[in-house]
Amino acid sequence: MLLWDVVESLVTGEERTGGVLGPVGVGRAAGEIASASSASYGLEARVFDMLGLLVSLNVALFAFNLIPLPPLDGGHVAGAAVEGTRRTLARVAGRADPGPVDMARVLPLTYVVVTLLIGMGVLLAFADIVRPVTF
Repeated sequence: MLLWDVVESLVTGEERTGGVLGPVGVGRAAGEIASASSASYGLEARVFDMLGLLVSLNVALFAFNLIPLPPLDGGHVAGAAVEGTRRTLARVAGRADPGPVDMARVLPLTYVVVTLLIGMGVLLAFADIVRPVTF
């Protein structure tokens, strides 16, 4: 839903005050933290905020990468889980090992997901340039 808010702000021209940031927005936020005046924003607060930005970015990438879609790591985990389940069920039923799962069968889904991810990245970069988030 947050991505829809970004599209809506691009179409209507309203100000973005929060929400999803792309790579340009994250870089801008890091630049604003680093270049803030030290009189009102001490070094300790800047280091703390920069580390918080880095940690939140890493946690978000970790969680996003676990989504069970084929080009992401979660898709590989899902394929391995399906293969392990098939082997376990075959062993319990006394049948032969069914062999590895053919992950090439999900390539059309992979192409769709990669296209959506690229589109999302371009949209967020465009939004961060045209309608940057105000802090």
